[in-house]
Amino acid sequence: MPRYRNLIFDFDGTLADSRDDIASAQLWVLHQLGITTVTKEDLYPHIGKSLQQTFASVLPASLHGSIPRAIEMYSEYYPPRSLLTTRLFAGVRETLHRLYTAGACLAIASTKRTSGLVRATRHFHIDECFIQLQGSDDGIFKPDPYVLNLIIDGQGWDRRETVAVGDTEADVLAGNNAGVATCGVTYGSLGSEMGQRCHPDHVIHHFPEIAVVAGVEQASRHSEEREAGTHDEPR
Repeated sequence: MPRYRNLIFDFDGTLADSRDDIASAQLWVLHQLGITTVTKEDLYPHIGKSLQQTFASVLPASLHGSIPRAIEMYSEYYPPRSLLTTRLFAGVRETLHRLYTAGACLAIASTKRTSGLVRATRHFHIDECFIQLQGSDDGIFKPDPYVLNLIIDGQGWDRRETVAVGDTEADVLAGNNAGVATCGVTYGSLGSEMGQRCHPDHVIHHFPEIAVVAGVEQASRHSEEREAGTHDEPR
């Protein structure tokens, strides 16, 4: 019997490397506001946070009154450019289909809007794997467990059989707050700091390892997949 029947994934930094598209859009907004000293690399650590938090962190206090305008500009600029360079991490598509075929129930809980999740999962041909795509449409963001609870309660899942998978501290804390197991990934935003800072129940360094965490496969299966590369191309 699988260790976890239900898996809830973050999207950005967990399933897909979307850093460049997100940071490029945020950088464009900053330039419109006259801020030219911030780089994309400066913005990478903020990915996964709400736009309110991100712009509050990078804009000078004198421009905090412009944050609502910044969010509006980003919300218009980013969607048509959201998949220009974004790629799935290595092994994501194959592993999701493996889990789905094995009978696992999969969902996504993200800071993105639900419409963005629908667009992205269809683009990468992984939408059929998920029973629910839940964005933060109501403006309640992790580490609040709200988006996870919408999935868990809506699907009637047993929290003891559920694991939340993500690449940021907010993902792990949201899982803790929802009363489910947590799995941190080290290839996303926090890297090797994940286990040290957040203390998730499980840590994986390559996405296919989630099948082992879920209990549907043995660890030896992934010895070759670890050398497969960094990203999958959309199909």
